[in-house]
Amino acid sequence: MAGRPRWSLSAVALVTLLVVAGCSGLPTTDQQPSAPETTVENFSYPTGWSQDGITDIGLPEQTHDDVVQNVSRRARLVVSYDDGNRTVVRTVDVEAGTASLRWNDTLFGNELYTYFGPEGVFEYNLKTNELVRPADQNWTMTGFADIDRMGRPLTDLALEAADVVTVEGTPAVRYNVTGIDDDPYVVPATDASGYITVTQTGYIASYDITRRNDDFTNHMEYRLSEFGNATVDRPSWLPDE
Repeated sequence: MAGRPRWSLSAVALVTLLVVAGCSGLPTTDQQPSAPETTVENFSYPTGWSQDGITDIGLPEQTHDDVVQNVSRRARLVVSYDDGNRTVVRTVDVEAGTASLRWNDTLFGNELYTYFGPEGVFEYNLKTNELVRPADQNWTMTGFADIDRMGRPLTDLALEAADVVTVEGTPAVRYNVTGIDDDPYVVPATDASGYITVTQTGYIASYDITRRNDDFTNHMEYRLSEFGNATVDRPSWLPDE
């Protein structure tokens, strides 16, 4: 019929494609808003902690122990002072029911390795090659503290939540050590600096703290590593069963 436009199949397909493409650019109304970024203001602080620091000095240690006591882990503590340093490495293997403690003290010249296993407790002096079994050989996995006196290094510190980081896939808050509170209990320090990293689940992942006054400097560094997968092998110096 004269005057009537003729459409080919290719032209119809092109128009359909343009219409569909145009519709895809329309705004949607069923998208969920993205979660807000975790900051020090909205961070879910574990028991004993807040944006301003420690709320109760007894709680951070208890919270830390509750999280780590049944988990394989390796922790390293280094204490440096004017006349020497001490390094303590604790390893707990929950699956095997074993633990180890390495102690190196440059001030007194001690270098000991203690093995905790089903056979009991064995202490080996790496310098003298002397092996002894302490009189009290009873030990339990829950009684093997992750770190002696965890609360002591944290006492009397002025803290400020500075940033949110990720540790072992878990959100953690990093505190800056901004100074020391009045009347320090641990040492008569007049100033302190460093940081503390605490996970949202409640365990202390690391800290690096320096206390000082005009006469001394005390530095303590702690790191919890291999969380969840640490192993303790039977040492070669252990006597045969």
